[in-house]
Amino acid sequence: MVSGKFLPLPYFLLDEELAILDYSRSASDIFLIGDNFRTLVDEESRQKVSQYIQPDFSEIEIELNMKTTYDPLAVFGISAQWEDNKVHILCVEKTKEVDNLTDQLTMLRSRLSETDFELLEKKEELEVAIERIHKLSGPFIPLYAEAGLVPLFGDLQADKLQVIEENILYRIDEGDYEQVFFDFHAVGEITDDGEKQLGQLFETIQLIGTKTIIVGLSPSQVRGLKSKGTLKAASMTSLKQAISEYIIKQNHK
Repeated sequence: MVSGKFLPLPYFLLDEELAILDYSRSASDIFLIGDNFRTLVDEESRQKVSQYIQPDFSEIEIELNMKTTYDPLAVFGISAQWEDNKVHILCVEKTKEVDNLTDQLTMLRSRLSETDFELLEKKEELEVAIERIHKLSGPFIPLYAEAGLVPLFGDLQADKLQVIEENILYRIDEGDYEQVFFDFHAVGEITDDGEKQLGQLFETIQLIGTKTIIVGLSPSQVRGLKSKGTLKAASMTSLKQAISEYIIKQNHK
């Protein structure tokens, strides 16, 4: 088994009682780690831990409110995968800025419906908020000098992906990355024009010499992307598996 000590994201290895057996350095930088994973979770989320992080759910994605060194109530997307009576936990923080901007966008839309005057006055502010949300729906996270991670959030439409694509291509060119992981675990619906835009993005990335790895696609998403001829990149079910295989290959170079 590959140790998770050097994974670039918060990672935990737990036993059946959720006692912490191992964790990554990234986890120790973010959490005050005790003996049991439950101590890292806000009290209101502990029932969800007991309900879903158990062997009956061999692989599951949930959201938890967790206690960090910088925020007593931070929202994390949790990927849990069981193996030989132990569970691998991978944590990806969901930025509060996305929630704040989404609330702002909802409030603006409500206000803009009241009068034509407000529609003209707030149009530019609304467009800026939408673009910010689109950018935050696909941030580029450097993992290593040669690899990056793009966790995607929400529904994917062409206009959102165009904004995300611009940032991703800039970061790849700036950092000269050899490989990029696209995590679809938090993605909802992918529209027809979104599937076409994804195909163009993956093709562009491959043309500039960077390998694309897709993780976390649901069966319906796989069918949709394959039917459009979009799914030409390598695909895996688990983000931890994809990153672990990358580390092994790097160690054998």
